[in-house]
Amino acid sequence: MKKSIFKNIFTLALTTICLSSCVNDDSYDVPENTLKTYELTPTIAVNQIVATSTPVLYTADDIIEAYVTSSDEKGTFYKSISFQDLKNTATTIKGFSVPLNITTLYGKGFTPGRKVYIKLKGLYVANVFGSLQIGSLFEGEIGRIAENVWQNHLLPSATIVPESDLVRPFSLSAAYADVNQNTLIDLSPVQFDESSINRTYYDVDSGGGATNHAIIATSGGTSRILRMSSFCPFSGNTVPSGSGTIRGVLTKYDTDFQFIVRYESDFKLNSPRVDVFPPIVGNALQYLGVFTENFESYTAGSATTGQNNFPKYVNDPVVGSKTWRTRSSSGTKYIEMSSFGNPVENNRTLFIVPVDMTAANNLSFKTRTNFYNGETLKVYYSTNYVPGSAISSATLVNITSNFTFSTANTSTASFTNSGVYSIPTSVTGNGFFIFEYTGSGLSSPALTTNMQIDDIVVN
Repeated sequence: MKKSIFKNIFTLALTTICLSSCVNDDSYDVPENTLKTYELTPTIAVNQIVATSTPVLYTADDIIEAYVTSSDEKGTFYKSISFQDLKNTATTIKGFSVPLNITTLYGKGFTPGRKVYIKLKGLYVANVFGSLQIGSLFEGEIGRIAENVWQNHLLPSATIVPESDLVRPFSLSAAYADVNQNTLIDLSPVQFDESSINRTYYDVDSGGGATNHAIIATSGGTSRILRMSSFCPFSGNTVPSGSGTIRGVLTKYDTDFQFIVRYESDFKLNSPRVDVFPPIVGNALQYLGVFTENFESYTAGSATTGQNNFPKYVNDPVVGSKTWRTRSSSGTKYIEMSSFGNPVENNRTLFIVPVDMTAANNLSFKTRTNFYNGETLKVYYSTNYVPGSAISSATLVNITSNFTFSTANTSTASFTNSGVYSIPTSVTGNGFFIFEYTGSGLSSPALTTNMQIDDIVVN
């Protein structure tokens, strides 16, 4: 009996200790009285290091100083530290990274703003994916510095500067450049691409246990990658839908720039969301019960130059920037939509056709595909869509199963008669037929089929 009582008391004590020591705090403060710090004199500046794509052993007794920009506290960085110069002392801000074979680097003093001295002798330097990297040699490339070696080279100081001494504001188009790698950046004004709305920070594996989200400037332009690790504790939270500023560190893998935040608080997206690519609403919409659209009256061009403003229709890039365009081949014109090419992005684009549902009886059209790698087309009707408004506010009735689309894999194939849909007698008044293209250029596997539509007939 006494043994049982002692066991229960011991278990309670352990539980109490665990609960008191496992509080989920948003940040970790290194006890300064237990962290050994150093004050050294740098012999060269970071931008004086000469490096090429081939790792070279550094043999001189040189010391550099730099400031930490990354943090592995929330799992967004792993066994790597990003550094940069102070922005108010260096004429050219230089960023670089150091891979280390240790975790919880923040617990060893490597937190944003900390000045660190690095003894270069015995380490290797190289330009990796366009940015300076300092580390050990592993199979002919820059690798992680061993756990029992790094303390001989990386020496934290007692100096911690505010992030305002490091961070620089950039537009999205200007930020993603090799010269800015590993530096602390404020991207503004930006927002998550429409394809990320209502998703969590991590939801699909884009490779390496992380999700590649697309972010975009509120003024438009090419979307860029923001990478979120599955290991960060807020990975299950929903991405912000507003616009504003995102703070983080620019990195790169191979040819892909990847922006990485350190904490959830790096997202300052508190302003209203901007419709970066609004619907292109025709200025001569007509609700007719009988008509044929063969697109011969429009100007054909490439996937980026073909006509995309149609006076009688609505062309709405709901997700991504691409729109239906007039193309021409084999002596005929048609509209085409694809997620292939530049920019590479996820797309959901609508071609919306007004119809007098009371007078009309049938809908038919032809399709042709090129570079087919999966089905991208759906067809709906709606009787409460308002031209130019968000499609999410309308009720869509999916009628895709009434049609058979082309699966051809060449532009020289003939167009396929895709079927006839009989409009129910209960559907009356002014309405719309909606052709929806959904493709993915950023996700894996990619869905980038070139979908072509011709000879839309309502009768």
